[in-house]
Amino acid sequence: MAYSTGDTILDDEYNIFATGNAAGSGDNAVANLNTLWGTGTTDYGYGETGSVISAVSAGGSITATQWDTLVNRMEAIAAHQGASVSAVSTISAGDTIAALAALQTDVDTIWAGRLNAAASGTPITASGSSATSATWTTAIATTQRVAFASAAAARYWFNAGGLVTWTYSRTGGTASDKNSEWADLATNMGTITLSGSNSHTVAGTAYTGTTQTGGYAGGAGSSKSTLDFHALTGSNQQLIIKYADTAPYTANYITVQALFTGANLDVTTTFTDAAADTGNPAFPLVVEPNPQSLDNVDGTMTVTMTAIPPSSTYATSANWGTPTLSTTEAL
Repeated sequence: MAYSTGDTILDDEYNIFATGNAAGSGDNAVANLNTLWGTGTTDYGYGETGSVISAVSAGGSITATQWDTLVNRMEAIAAHQGASVSAVSTISAGDTIAALAALQTDVDTIWAGRLNAAASGTPITASGSSATSATWTTAIATTQRVAFASAAAARYWFNAGGLVTWTYSRTGGTASDKNSEWADLATNMGTITLSGSNSHTVAGTAYTGTTQTGGYAGGAGSSKSTLDFHALTGSNQQLIIKYADTAPYTANYITVQALFTGANLDVTTTFTDAAADTGNPAFPLVVEPNPQSLDNVDGTMTVTMTAIPPSSTYATSANWGTPTLSTTEAL
């Protein structure tokens, strides 16, 4: 229906802004505040189930309290996102509620930016490290888990700007070219971040679903996906593969795969040493240094996982809770 500045706002217009349809029963496919603030669906919703906006009955009057609730909710969502919206004044009992041309624009703005977040919470690091100091030759792997209270809690976490990051390192051990190249490859991974969208901003940083910050491109065959949390399934999908960039070790690589099932985000990191660099003649030849030692990788290999919660300045952290970190398969 027609909607212009100076008109008295009608109950069905108010309901569309608040719930997505004139009847007030809710429509997650239409830009509205309840879908963003409440349970929503897929990549909509911060989980504020107890404070959604009530619809106005057909033919009923909109009270000052109802109008102020709508305006305050819009401003809270915009503040959480770091979005700029028009200043809309609250009113007092007896005032006329006039339609505002900017209101639809503002709702559209925060709808489009629903996965942005102006800030992050305090990182969770407890039990986020998987490490080994064992000597290995062909491959080692670890699976790490972020366990949420429920699938809905995980969805709210990522929708409100939550992140999960991984870093990699190899330190100590024997001084050898192979060990040095594995240390270099781990450094080249930088920080890998899984976020809730393949195009959004959290705390001033742009994320592309699977994002690499720091590190380097790696050798031939290296690639990174743009998979975000909402694209994960119950089967592993590859987030990134990175090859060593120095001969004769360019066949060595690191892969990171992720799946989401139940309420658990499981991420598997595999270090594969495929370089054919054993000395000739083959072991065991009684010489020093032992040719087969060229195939050994030692020192300490570490994968460090960190969960970074959304900011709870405007949304409620109880909606997503505090996930726990663990290693379900050690290196």
